[in-house]
Amino acid sequence: MFELLPDAYRDWFAVGRLDKDSEGLLLFCDDPRLAQRLMDPSAVAKRYLVTLAGFPREEELEPMRRGGLIIEGQAARPVEVRRLGKAPRGGTRLEVVLHEGRNREVRRLFLAAGFKVRRLVRTAVGPLELGDLPEGEGRDLTPAEVAALRILVAY
Repeated sequence: MFELLPDAYRDWFAVGRLDKDSEGLLLFCDDPRLAQRLMDPSAVAKRYLVTLAGFPREEELEPMRRGGLIIEGQAARPVEVRRLGKAPRGGTRLEVVLHEGRNREVRRLFLAAGFKVRRLVRTAVGPLELGDLPEGEGRDLTPAEVAALRILVAY
């Protein structure tokens, strides 16, 4: 992924990652200590737009909200799940907020509940939102956004 960045940013640190089947907000940082703190799985909430194949009932989403679903032998922490409605080509759209970040956790949570994720977009990391930034584009954070991240991780 670094080969896609302008030369001036190639020595920066990726803060987290997305799997090859996901899209959305990625952060890069030139401060290794701040990057490390931001990568702590429980330090910063991450918000996703999830499109599922199928139509889960509320009682099928409740175990995710309560926490405790077993994923690869470990109990998952509670996640916020909000139904957004039907997806344009069928299925269901949800907003999911994770307060920890294990590898492919959103996909594994829904698989454990019996649903396949068709599309997964990270829309926010902590106070930072993807907004209407075009796909493949980037921007520098404002000083206020950097300060908000530092406060969030007590750095």
